[in-house]
Amino acid sequence: MDLRERLRALETRLGVGAPAARGPLAERPGTLDPLASRSSPPSTPPASSETPHASLADRLHRLAARDSSARKPVDLGALARSLRGEVCADGVVVVEQILPSSHRHGLVAFERIRDAALEFFAGGTEPDRESLLFIDTETTGLAGGTGTVAFVLGLARLRGSNVEVRQYLLTSFAGEAAMLTHALEWIGADTHLVSFNGKSFDAPLLATRYLLQLRRDPLAGLPHIDLLHRTRAAFARRWSDCRLQTAEQSLLKLHRSDDIPGHLIPEMWTTWLRRGDATGLAGVVEHNRIDLLSLIALAAVLGETYSDPGNEEADPLGLARAHRRAGDADGARRHLEACAAPLSDEARLELAALHAREKQWHKAVPLWEELAARQSALAMERLAIYHEHRSRDLDAALAWTERLVRAGGDRAGLERRRTRLVQRRERAASQPLQTDS
Repeated sequence: MDLRERLRALETRLGVGAPAARGPLAERPGTLDPLASRSSPPSTPPASSETPHASLADRLHRLAARDSSARKPVDLGALARSLRGEVCADGVVVVEQILPSSHRHGLVAFERIRDAALEFFAGGTEPDRESLLFIDTETTGLAGGTGTVAFVLGLARLRGSNVEVRQYLLTSFAGEAAMLTHALEWIGADTHLVSFNGKSFDAPLLATRYLLQLRRDPLAGLPHIDLLHRTRAAFARRWSDCRLQTAEQSLLKLHRSDDIPGHLIPEMWTTWLRRGDATGLAGVVEHNRIDLLSLIALAAVLGETYSDPGNEEADPLGLARAHRRAGDADGARRHLEACAAPLSDEARLELAALHAREKQWHKAVPLWEELAARQSALAMERLAIYHEHRSRDLDAALAWTERLVRAGGDRAGLERRRTRLVQRRERAASQPLQTDS
């Protein structure tokens, strides 16, 4: 089937007639003439409710509406009651829950987030715990773009001695504007977002949805703690992956039962739209609720992990590098020095570099020498540089350079360094000794 036939088949499926010919461009299959309206008045639209130039998003929405028109009648009130929620607007069900902070999610009580240090995550200042807004969405796809809809928007926050959870479920496309407007009640100028991969996915997606509804993006400019990034830094070397459910099992000791796999969730919602079959929607809402509560517990555990050195489960090198990149060299050094298990060679190089940055050569040099004995070329290079520029021991600098050459280092660069060291040593030898008169 060639391209022309495919286009005709698509138009037939969507119920759209082929555009009437308009000038030379109409002879090219699939070509539109966006400039025609600038030089001539618009033509009379065809009698069909579909315009020739209807956007693909409009066509898909109409297709969903056509499919849903054949579905069995549904009682939204009954759906809301089955979810223990209520209809808050046309096409939107809201589900709310209040839990005490003493409630345990896995083995972690939510109240631990009150004492856990989040200063490092929040850019140097402890955030007000009641300004934290935990956010998670369930969507029609992972590709993003204007065709992706968040049909579940989950929010959670701390209020006094409780955790409040609010989840919005779209029951039709028509409810999106109301959902986004209703959610503004929990989003303020002082809000501090917390998510898991939300910087890359949830926040940009919601920004697009607000834009399409001609609303200002309320998340723009808000501080945002993305727990995925912090989880990866601390545990990527220890775990097979850093998915949220892996973190739940490893850090919260939470194991989900009867949970709907994430890849099936869009299908559950599509089934509801097309056939009015609510099977699985309760599981979708529950999946989102667990995600939200995991964010609170995970933030508490990660806050403790980053602020209290010596966590045996975490990777000290990952934690140290995260602190160093944030400008906290002291925190980086403490995580490495507090590690009870022997440090890897890479971690020892990191620790030596931190000591060197503080000019603690009596700590850095022994580490480099230990690593050089294990044929670390980088440690040999650091020793050569140290002896040339710090201890001014040119013989030692030349000896380490020679070892680097034998170890197969950058021959051209090392030859230049060796030549320079030989010349400096010869000049030093030719100078008369200074004696006191």
